[in-house]
Amino acid sequence: MTLANKITICRIVLIPIFAVLYLQQGEYPALKYWTLGVFALAILTDFLDGLVARARKQKTQLGSFLDPLADKLLITVTYTLLTYSGRVALWVLVTIFFRDLIIVLGWVIIYILTSYSEVEPRYLGKASTFMQMVSAIVILLMPVGPSIIQLWLVRAMVLVTVASVIDYIAVYSKRLEPVPYD
Repeated sequence: MTLANKITICRIVLIPIFAVLYLQQGEYPALKYWTLGVFALAILTDFLDGLVARARKQKTQLGSFLDPLADKLLITVTYTLLTYSGRVALWVLVTIFFRDLIIVLGWVIIYILTSYSEVEPRYLGKASTFMQMVSAIVILLMPVGPSIIQLWLVRAMVLVTVASVIDYIAVYSKRLEPVPYD
């Protein structure tokens, strides 16, 4: 197993640790900083695994599957917790969840119909993940209760999230178009 894949697995392992710390903050307010630290470390591993994979030329099929899976798990768990605790509206979680669901279902449909399994990351997809992580950090850092910064940042994040799913649909639906015979 490559170092990049090990780093990605570390991110997956950090997700339940983050969740437990987040849920325990009510009883132990000092855990806020540990929670934020674990989340920041998970985000750092997202940056590091890609950096290591490129630097060492360790791009693998496993890594191509695990990295986006780890991102989706981290984001889904984070926004589920933020919604559960009342810090983020339910519609935000639904938007994020359905974006990922549409992308995964689209990949499955394309794979079944065409046997094409590669999904290249799109710029808007990366921007969406980045905005989701930045928004989560800001929400975790701020006191409970929405601030104007949080509201506008979350709205911008949702806008980029919706734009990214539209981009994926537009680009990957072309793979389903029939090929003309000559």
